[in-house]
Amino acid sequence: MNFLAHLHLADRCCSHMAGNLLADFVRGDPYHQYPLAVADGIKLHRFVDSYIDAMPEVLQCRQLFTKDTRRVSGIALDIAWDHFLAKHWPLYHPLALPDFVSQARQQVEQYQDNLPDSYRLTMSRMWQQQWLLQYREQDTITTALERMALRRPKLHQLANCPVLIDRHYNSLEQQFHAIYPQVIRATHTYRSQQ
Repeated sequence: MNFLAHLHLADRCCSHMAGNLLADFVRGDPYHQYPLAVADGIKLHRFVDSYIDAMPEVLQCRQLFTKDTRRVSGIALDIAWDHFLAKHWPLYHPLALPDFVSQARQQVEQYQDNLPDSYRLTMSRMWQQQWLLQYREQDTITTALERMALRRPKLHQLANCPVLIDRHYNSLEQQFHAIYPQVIRATHTYRSQQ
């Protein structure tokens, strides 16, 4: 799951939205670095990532990728999942997507303490370029993966993933509708045990 899904899950679980976005930019024990609610959000994000990576359905989806791209297929699928969530947003949230994004931005930007520069830069781009709304368009998958491949040479194989996602688009879309409700239930269970 990428930014949109993590915000959606945070909203569904009443978890700290900025904490859920910070997780990819923070190393180590967040409870030594952030207030409790923010650290809980970071931990929820990490739980979601580990949960989805271990799902049999996701492991099956990763087999749709070529041998060369399989190492980065999890990242590519995260972008695809956000696309399917945005595309089918009314099935998963009562607010219209633009309204949700606007509210999420207000909540995220309220927290400004101890933010890594890489997080600040990414968030600035995300809000200004309206990535979360652009996820509704299938072409955004290609754009996002090609940009990531350019920025991070170790992930250059991401540029070869859009054609594979296009090839298996319908199958991945069906899998998303099987996978995402399970992720929602798992996050609720996780949060209830915190």
